[in-house]
Amino acid sequence: MSERSKATLNREFSDIPLHSTGATNASHAALALFRAGVPMLAGTDCTPFGPPHGAGLHHELLTLTRAGLTAEQALAAATSVPARCFGLTDRGRITPGLRADLLLVDGDPTRDITATRAIADVWRRGVRQSQTPA
Repeated sequence: MSERSKATLNREFSDIPLHSTGATNASHAALALFRAGVPMLAGTDCTPFGPPHGAGLHHELLTLTRAGLTAEQALAAATSVPARCFGLTDRGRITPGLRADLLLVDGDPTRDITATRAIADVWRRGVRQSQTPA
């Protein structure tokens, strides 16, 4: 992964203007919906203005944990839950025979969700992706 990509993944988006209580209200609403049994799906839109592809999802996972979800619940919101909700039976879980889109990270994202930003390797459809020289 290039240094530019690493810097983008670690960027905080605090410079994006928000309503003074918008993030707090959104966090409370997300947690209330989750507790009521509404499936939580993580995913972000990208625009030319930010956040860049990928980086927004890492920030969203952190936001979900700050809202009150466990790291495991936030990870499920980005993997198995969307796969189930969209009927994608070939992905979302690590099981023999399923599509293998995987990230290897340095650290344990079930203990610290920001470990998802420390990407060590990537597999897409079971094929290890070539490393970008640093």
